[in-house]
Amino acid sequence: MSDRKGAPALTALVLAALDRPGMSLRRLAEASVDPETGDRISQTWLHDIAHDQVRRAPEPKFLRALAAGTGKPLVRVQQAAASQFLGYTATELSDLPEDARVIVGHLAGMDASELPQVRAVIEALLAKTDESSGKRDV
Repeated sequence: MSDRKGAPALTALVLAALDRPGMSLRRLAEASVDPETGDRISQTWLHDIAHDQVRRAPEPKFLRALAAGTGKPLVRVQQAAASQFLGYTATELSDLPEDARVIVGHLAGMDASELPQVRAVIEALLAKTDESSGKRDV
């Protein structure tokens, strides 16, 4: 439909969906149904987002609907919206288990001089786990 190069993230995501063979604004709108509420995205809104004319961040129900319509994971659509409307670039920590996110959060608040000690503790735990499972370095 249009050049995605340089387009804001959510706009680029919609343009990529519209570039699929046989896809149109109408078909994408028909497929974009929020699985929680049943709300649909209008062709007009899709047109506006595809042309970078939407100025307010979309509501969560529209992001869920867009994820359904594009076949993209919801987290990817949320990240694109955060980038385009808030200037926020998400990290990949959202894919980590809760315990790992808590640990990383603590690490982020630590003084850099303390990090080598934390690394040594983690490496010691990994070595102990490797010993008990019979793994060896090659």
